[in-house]
Amino acid sequence: MDIPGKVALVTGAGYGIGRGIARQLAAAGAAVVVNDVHAEHGRETVDMIESEGGKGAFVHADATRDDEIQRMVVFAEESFGGLDILANNAGPHGSRPYFPDGAPERWLPIVDSFLRAVMLTTYRGIEAIGKRGGGTVVSISSSAGVGFRPYDYAEYAAAKAGVIRMTASLGRLKEQMGISVNCICPGWVATEGVRSSLADWSNEQKRAAGVPDPMLTPEDIGDAVLYFVRDDSLAGRIMLYYEPGKCRIIPSDLDLFELSEEVSL
Repeated sequence: MDIPGKVALVTGAGYGIGRGIARQLAAAGAAVVVNDVHAEHGRETVDMIESEGGKGAFVHADATRDDEIQRMVVFAEESFGGLDILANNAGPHGSRPYFPDGAPERWLPIVDSFLRAVMLTTYRGIEAIGKRGGGTVVSISSSAGVGFRPYDYAEYAAAKAGVIRMTASLGRLKEQMGISVNCICPGWVATEGVRSSLADWSNEQKRAAGVPDPMLTPEDIGDAVLYFVRDDSLAGRIMLYYEPGKCRIIPSDLDLFELSEEVSL
């Protein structure tokens, strides 16, 4: 897809990864609708986009609520004439105790935000993008959702794994509707929140947790989104982007059954 003149909606773009995605899309020529529940941060992102010569608009909406998802899609259509690109990024920060130690009221909102809300936003985005004859959806998953090793933040890992499987399942939409759906699984990204949380960690703690030096930046994730938008032959694909210089796309014909260890019952 040629990006100049296209319309993009980025959820959770008030800071962090979402802001990096929004700025990179705008720098590439898209008109960008910035969504966030924090109005001050969202408007700050728009100010950055405009100061860099881009075109942006802010919509205050909760990306977990279907009525507000519909409202931000309508906002994009009324502000810039339609929707061509959707980047699913919004989501809250979780805290201990995680599943199963925490009560359901602690971990259910995480699953709701990182899986159910992504499905709803994708559903509404596909409706709008379909009116334009095709486009692109890119969701931000996580390295936490990949693989089979233990992981402390179980509700987050489960939701992000769900986004990966949803993405692969929607690969058929390219032929049916001209809509490419893909996702990115970042590792550690140097957002404001991550930098703050790591400020008191020792080098030993960072090494034990696999924190690379340097970490990815929000703009790196924005560039990964641009990669999927520009190459719309890719559909239902999963990108693993764990640290600078290490970016891979999982083969769509990967056969886990054949790769698995055989056991006798």
